[in-house]
Amino acid sequence: MTSNDDVNRDLVESLLTGPAYHKWLGLELLDAKPGQVVIGMAGRPEFCGNTDGTYIHGGLLATLADIAADFALVTQVGIGLPTIDLRMDYLRPAKPGDYLRAVGTVVRRGRTLGVADALVANGDGVKLAVGRGLYSTATP
Repeated sequence: MTSNDDVNRDLVESLLTGPAYHKWLGLELLDAKPGQVVIGMAGRPEFCGNTDGTYIHGGLLATLADIAADFALVTQVGIGLPTIDLRMDYLRPAKPGDYLRAVGTVVRRGRTLGVADALVANGDGVKLAVGRGLYSTATP
């Protein structure tokens, strides 16, 4: 796969939905094009970060952002990539019942490292978190 080819959606979807953790999260590939993905996930009550159940734990937003940024690079390289670093800014809390959408976009793909950004929003398009990840693109 190169950034100029069409995305092999079946491959990207199988890599996304294959791992047990991703299945448990209920991840859905909503869109994929070279260098960009949109991944969705329902904000389930068990994702709440407090006993009152009023907001989803930020770690789930970071997970979704990390996966979206990673998979933006996957659309170009065709394999899953390990995360080296992830930085998050939380803008608003996600609420149980929100449908979460993360858009991952490649910033730069190099021979050994790749950088991608992710924006997490709710179903109404309200921005909840932004992140930037650094990934190893070196071939094994």
